[in-house]
Amino acid sequence: PCVNTVAASLLGNPSDCTEGFTPGKARIKLFTQANGNMALLVAGYSGADTRLAGKVIAHRWAELTGAEVEVEGTTYSDATIGAPTQATTGTTEATQ
Repeated sequence: PCVNTVAASLLGNPSDCTEGFTPGKARIKLFTQANGNMALLVAGYSGADTRLAGKVIAHRWAELTGAEVEVEGTTYSDATIGAPTQATTGTTEATQ
């Protein structure tokens, strides 16, 4: 959200663009838009964290459940995928 205006908008344009993010972790989150469309946020504290989340989506998509997950690790093969550890803003909808 610090470098992507669409991500910042999805997160409610927080005054601190790192709000809700922790170094070494990334978030994958679905948002339901007012028109019924879905938006997928893939964002991390750093570029490396964001890239890791993207690789998890590409290689381990079958392990992703629910409307939001947190990804932590150094490579997609050993990354942990779990429930988010911090509350986030925005409207979500489960996809299961």
